Parts: sequence; structure tokens; C-alpha cells
Amino acid sequence: MSKNTGKFFLAGLLGAVTGAIGGLLFAPKSGEETREDILKLANKLVKAVKTEVEDTEDRVVEVFGEATKTAKDKYKEITGKVMEKVAAVKSAGDEIDKEKYGMIVEDVVSEFKGDFDATKNGATKLANQLKKDWAKIKKALAA
Repeated sequence: MSKNTGKFFLAGLLGAVTGAIGGLLFAPKSGEETREDILKLANKLVKAVKTEVEDTEDRVVEVFGEATKTAKDKYKEITGKVMEKVAAVKSAGDEIDKEKYGMIVEDVVSEFKGDFDATKNGATKLANQLKKDWAKIKKALAA
């Protein structure tokens, strides 16, 4: 995929997320109810992709080079942010397929690129790990 094509898809994703957020703001539910819905769905998604402690440490080491508390916290922060964006898009009524989920992952991970100095290609590794969770996300969204 060329850089221009990637930028086009990223721009499309950002437009979709912006539209979803706008839709939430103008939805018939109150802001508080909408935020509660998003939080509930985000928590459901986090539970769906939660890994065993050992697996999480392996993922953190692969991405950050070591499993320090700071690295684990950053991993959880990034994963949580992905789940929040997925929940926001879904709560706005948009369907999420594997491609859209992948674009959300790429968008969130790009926000944290500066946090991957410890390992070569850490951002790419994390994005790939999160994309592998698609089947769990799809199942949780369908339930």
C-alpha cells in the first residue's frame, strides 16, 4: 500500500470517527447516557480481549523491550483507548468490520508513537498484536 493510500484511509477513518462523535453529540440520548453506553461497551470490549497476566507481559516485552510497570501501564492505556474509540463508533450506530477496526488501531497507535523508543518497530508490533484481537472484538460487538 502506498503512503498516499494509507493517508487516504487514515483520513477516511478520522472522518468516520469525527462523524460518529458528532452523531453522539446530536443523538436523542443525553450526553451522560451516551457516555455511560460508551463506557459500558468499552469495558465489555476490554474484558473480551483481556489476556492472562503472562501473555500480557509477553506482549509488553515484545513491544517495549521490558515488562516494567510503566510499560504495562502504557500498554493498558493504548489498548483502552482503542476500545473506547471502537465503542464510540459502535455507539454512534456505525458498523465495524475488520478493516475499520484495523484503521482505528492504526490511528490510536500513531497517537502514541513517541512512547515506543525502547524497541525498534514497537508501534508496528503493538498494532499487529491488537489487530489479532479482531475475532474477540467481533464476538463482543455481536453479543
